[in-house]
Parts: sequence; C-alpha cells; structure tokens
Amino acid sequence: MTVARLIAVPPFVVAGPAQQASSAGEAAVEFSVVVPFHNPGATLRRAIERVAETLYAQNISFEMIAVPGGTRDGSARTLDGLPWLRVIADPDLQDKGAALQSGIAAAGGEWVGCIDVDADMETEIDPHELIECLHRARENAALAVAA
Repeated sequence: MTVARLIAVPPFVVAGPAQQASSAGEAAVEFSVVVPFHNPGATLRRAIERVAETLYAQNISFEMIAVPGGTRDGSARTLDGLPWLRVIADPDLQDKGAALQSGIAAAGGEWVGCIDVDADMETEIDPHELIECLHRARENAALAVAA
C-alpha cells in the first residue's frame, strides 16, 4: 500500500513490505513503528519510550524508526542512546508527510504502524491504541485469508 492511498489519522497499521513480498519466510520483526516528527520538543523521547515499553510488555517483536521532517528544535538529539531506535536523518525531508513516506519505505516489519508526536498535543499518545490497531489489522488479514 502506498502512502498516497492512506486516508487515516495516526495511529494506524497497514501491511508491511515483509508481508507483501512473500510468505516464504518470517520477517525479522513483526511490527515496524514509524514516528515522523516536526519540532515536537520534549514530548518526542517520552512518547517513543512509552510505545517501546508497551510493545516489550506485549512481547511484540518490533523496530522503531524516527524520521525528522524539517525539524529545527534539536528534538532528534533527544533520541540518542535508544539502541532499538533507528533515526533516519535526511536534510531533504522538509515536512512530516515526506518523513512518513521515508519511514514507511525503510520499514521491514510484517506490519507497519505510525504514531504522531507533536509539541502541542492535548493528550499523550496511548500505546495501547496503537497495539489495538495492530490486533485489528491481524484479525482482518486472517479473515481475508480464510474467506
């Protein structure tokens, strides 16, 4: 599925490249979480840590990919020291849309999800909502296969 075909507000989950490519082997990770961001400030690291903690607790194999899109607030530096996080820093990415596309293209999981981290968020990200999206995607795929 291309990003252009997505009409969703994060969080969302779609089939990843490992699932679309073939069913011959298992993906290295089940779930790729893409975090495009633009000047999120101090909320970025804590949001990413909360999602990772919840994924670990649910025993879901995952990778997280953070992609700055034209950010100038230094928030990418707050992610230093997170060994399970890959940051894709491309100076040509100037907005969150381009960052999202780049992150999805880099994802290797069977499923790809996205969260939105903003400095002016009124509520915190609920990691359980993202995991619920993953469960619904799995169920829908199972129904489609069984049909």
